[in-house]
Amino acid sequence: MSQATHPVWTVYDRLRTARLNVKYYSRRLQTVERWNFAIEVVLAITAPSSAVAGLWFWNSDVGKQIWQDLGIVAALVCVLKPLLNFGKRIKDYESVLSGYRVLEYDLMEIKSNIEQEQKYDSRQQSEFKKLLQREKALAGKAPETRENRKVKRICQQEVLRELPPKHFYIPEETNHVRK
Repeated sequence: MSQATHPVWTVYDRLRTARLNVKYYSRRLQTVERWNFAIEVVLAITAPSSAVAGLWFWNSDVGKQIWQDLGIVAALVCVLKPLLNFGKRIKDYESVLSGYRVLEYDLMEIKSNIEQEQKYDSRQQSEFKKLLQREKALAGKAPETRENRKVKRICQQEVLRELPPKHFYIPEETNHVRK
């Protein structure tokens, strides 16, 4: 059996997929958190009771126009904020991200065991099958219906640089029966 078709590659491919999902959902979470922060800043600045509202600059003609424009932006943001539901989205991303981090850790543990024991035996295969069920549950909790292809491509390139094929140990035994 060639090393490229060795059953251990299912573990390594899932490890790389888990790593990809950690990176992807981290970036997506960061984007949502930044948007949420920006909205909160706009609302804080434009609140009539804010320190910014009392600045002398707003009494000038230019300042009055800018303050009026900021008021329009704030009104739009107030309407959009509940529709964008950033709080729920952040919570959903954090939940899935946390799950993929645990999955990645567990797959790294299997990888380490394969390297230390220099084999991929039925015990490790059994552990791997359990992880597949957890991965299936995580995939069903994806917080978005369409993934961001650009972000995904960037993350895929990073994962391939971090975990190239030469990074993995391939056992040489030929009796790696899959049950």
